[in-house]
Amino acid sequence: MRVNKILMGGVMVLVSEIVWYFSKKLYSRMIRNRDVRELERNIAEVMFFSKESKSCRVHVSGDLSCDRDTCPVRYMRKLESCINQAGRSLDVCIYMLTCQSLVKAIVNAHKRGVLVRVILDAHAAENRSSDVAAFHSNGIPVKLERIDGMMHHKFLIVDREIIITGSMNWTMAAFFGNWENLIVSNQNWLVKPFVDEFDRLWHSSPNSPDFVPKIPKFTVFDR
Repeated sequence: MRVNKILMGGVMVLVSEIVWYFSKKLYSRMIRNRDVRELERNIAEVMFFSKESKSCRVHVSGDLSCDRDTCPVRYMRKLESCINQAGRSLDVCIYMLTCQSLVKAIVNAHKRGVLVRVILDAHAAENRSSDVAAFHSNGIPVKLERIDGMMHHKFLIVDREIIITGSMNWTMAAFFGNWENLIVSNQNWLVKPFVDEFDRLWHSSPNSPDFVPKIPKFTVFDR
């Protein structure tokens, strides 16, 4: 009888050890899978541009990028992809925006029902190369910031969840020749201040009767 109790106790201990071992392995696997999913969801990319970027301009019209780690064509396609993935909103706040492929992506987002809002610097918008007309003719609301200084922000927010920001204007010169940088992130602590800043700019002032842009019917506000 005593031997049976000892054996039973030993079996119970063994079973407990086995259960603990496999539970630990299962828990560790769940943690690893969770971490992998977090990494897959997290976006944190830095893009650098330099004078060497000029060499990539020859293949900008194609769909392929070169094998350079910092190929500006690859970066441009990534920005287009971010814009193309927008499902709810695009908030654009950029001093100078003339890159045709990115302008087209923004316009196409509007056409598929995404809420698009654009803030530009009024002086920069008067530049002949500015694509303000493309937004206006497609019914995208644009506000022109006219202040004593410059509306020098350069950022775009996708679905109020992804921020694209950095030193560069979205121009071909910036992509292919300037020393510039861009950051793409979906970290909420980084995205939210830009969301708040855009909303503040968008709602901060009434339309101004003092400034009539060259292209009529734009919403203009002075600060």
